[in-house]
Amino acid sequence: MEALADNFGRTRNEPDSSRTPHLLCGSRFWPISASLGCLYLAWLSWERIHGQQYAWPDDLWAMLAYGVWVVFLLVLMAETHCFRERLLFSILLANFALGLLMAATPHLHPMTARTAREMSLALWLLGACYSASFVFRNVPAARAS
Repeated sequence: MEALADNFGRTRNEPDSSRTPHLLCGSRFWPISASLGCLYLAWLSWERIHGQQYAWPDDLWAMLAYGVWVVFLLVLMAETHCFRERLLFSILLANFALGLLMAATPHLHPMTARTAREMSLALWLLGACYSASFVFRNVPAARAS
């Protein structure tokens, strides 16, 4: 109860000291979830490359979904203050921006679409490995002022 009363007395301009600037560093759940999600999407990319299905979805819903992910990742990048997390969000942002670009330009040469699929696979694998590395790293210590 005392903690609630203490928070009630604060003004909006005072920082919340309990909130960490790290979204992924201080947890095991989120980095593992991100790694598994990236691995799944890498597997889907590999399956499409292996099956020679290089075309990207080009309907309005696909472009809207990619656009939502791009905006979401931009917001996440603005919310975090950790360089390592911003780097991971940049990798994911690059992948979803690539998907948005490919969905917006459906009539490209098949080799261009294949190259984009291969780049997407590489970015998903990089994102999976990098997000898994968060599990084994400690939260960076706060710098003394």
